[in-house]
Amino acid sequence: MSRTDLKKFDCSVALTLDQIGEWWTLLIIRDAFHGIKRFDDFQTHLEISPTVLSARLRSLTADGILMRRRSATDGRANEYVLTEKGLDLYPVLLSLMDWGEKYAPNPAGPRMRLLDKKTGAPIPPVTVRAEDGRKLHPRDVQVEPAEGSDDKMITLINYRKRQKAAI
Repeated sequence: MSRTDLKKFDCSVALTLDQIGEWWTLLIIRDAFHGIKRFDDFQTHLEISPTVLSARLRSLTADGILMRRRSATDGRANEYVLTEKGLDLYPVLLSLMDWGEKYAPNPAGPRMRLLDKKTGAPIPPVTVRAEDGRKLHPRDVQVEPAEGSDDKMITLINYRKRQKAAI
């Protein structure tokens, strides 16, 4: 079965999934946030085939999420490091982690704890908040078409508006 090209949808979610939606891709990004940089280290930690890993690293580099550079400690080796675009995925990964701990928990307890380096306090789950700090539920958010909305997006937005039941 061939994969649908999500670039045909003018939707920020679809276009994001086109770049990072494949599961190996997100695991590579996760490992990059933990400091893994070298091909062999990604392969060992993820137990991923070299062919798949090469393809994913190529895509992540082409999409500007990772940058390939020569290792500072071994000039013969390459390293893959997160770019600014890649670093911007941090809240996405934290949200996935929070969701996984809630809906796919380990019976022994959390798999890791995130702590503020400065205070040592636990970092709270990622939430959507209003300007005044209130936590927002999807039913608290009004969606309006914007300058970049195409007909398909406007139809989707209007579909939600027509629904009387809250999310």
